[in-house]
Amino acid sequence: MKPVLKAYLLGLSAPAVAVAALLPALPAAAPGDPVLAVILVGLAIVAANYQVMVTPRYKADAAPAIDFAIVMLFPPASAVALVGLGRIAGELILMRRRNPETGRPRRAAIDVVFNTSQLMLAAAAGATIFTGITAGHPGVMAMVVVGAVATAFAMYTVNTALVVVAAGLHNSRSPIAVWVESAAADLRQTSALYAAGFILAMISDHMPWLALVMMIPIGGVQLSLKRSMQLREQTVAAVESMALLVDRRDPYTFQHSRSVAEHAERTARRMKLPEREVELIALAARVHDLGKIAVPDAVLHKHGRLTDDEFALMKKHPEDGAEILQKFPEYRRGRELVLAHHERMDGRGYPRGLAGEDIPLGARIIAVADSWDAMTSDRPYRKALATDVALGELMRGRGTQWDTEVVDAFAAALPGAVPVELERHVGIAAPLLRSLGAVAGALSSLG
Repeated sequence: MKPVLKAYLLGLSAPAVAVAALLPALPAAAPGDPVLAVILVGLAIVAANYQVMVTPRYKADAAPAIDFAIVMLFPPASAVALVGLGRIAGELILMRRRNPETGRPRRAAIDVVFNTSQLMLAAAAGATIFTGITAGHPGVMAMVVVGAVATAFAMYTVNTALVVVAAGLHNSRSPIAVWVESAAADLRQTSALYAAGFILAMISDHMPWLALVMMIPIGGVQLSLKRSMQLREQTVAAVESMALLVDRRDPYTFQHSRSVAEHAERTARRMKLPEREVELIALAARVHDLGKIAVPDAVLHKHGRLTDDEFALMKKHPEDGAEILQKFPEYRRGRELVLAHHERMDGRGYPRGLAGEDIPLGARIIAVADSWDAMTSDRPYRKALATDVALGELMRGRGTQWDTEVVDAFAAALPGAVPVELERHVGIAAPLLRSLGAVAGALSSLG
């Protein structure tokens, strides 16, 4: 863990303790029902231990609904203490459980400190706002609703801001970019949970045991999210299995799509693209040749040069792949990258003859990764090219067949130190390489 990230995670404990110490000075209404407090803290502990992977790097649970209800039902100091108690107890249970893959505890001590502190700060902000809006209007439902909306907004903003700053420090990325990705993943679900938390507060204020009944719809929101994530994972796995079958039809291209995806992802990260775009590019790269499922074996496995009619069949595979992917919402954006991965910067590619910036950036990245893997793998008609030879081919095609920036990023991201030096001088060398390529083409035509 980076020192600056560790300092940030631990540093949040100080304002959380300060807030907990200062909040009792605020004016408070009734202390709140102790039975209800025990029930809600228990529910918060359970929620902390049932999380759903919304993205490969983001988890969500039902805690926002419970914490929101606590903030509405208890004085600020009590609310912050109860939210903190529920989270730290839940996190300590997670510390005792181990990840079956790594054998390590699911929570480190520093994670417990951060998670508890940031939720206490969010609760403090929400409790202060709710008390300020509703204190002079006891029992006025309109003011309660206004206060609830403002409180939900404050809690979401503080909680999300603190988390995305930590994620940005961890991944060396802009917190704003991280927030955009997390909001896209969880905003609807979080809104539903805050709405459920409002209802939970309303019905359990005078009847604490109804809080247990209210956990049914809250659990339903969580279960719905889990099922949708499972469905997405199963769909992606099924489509990637089809793409793997295409690769397996030809022993020379086995694992081709997986290799292209790895190269494409590494290049996208080198270009410092947002994480969501990196994941989209890798997802599309894994299935970029899916349309070859419609190419006859006689054409796909042919050792010699393809005839015009055979090449016309081969050129249809981006369209066929995009047509298959159109049926799956998970590939709504990725299908455009699959459709365009054989386009060229000079407009001489297929299937639509796109040129330059009209080609999606993700498709330009996949095109370079695809060409590299093809050149450095054995094929029926030739042996794999050496790394330096293949890299020279990419340099000769910079700006004509492939995007210049993408080629440079790909070369710089290759394992080893040589590409870094190459990247520094490539601007000078590229015109010479293209000239040599033109001369070689002319000589071959004479021969």
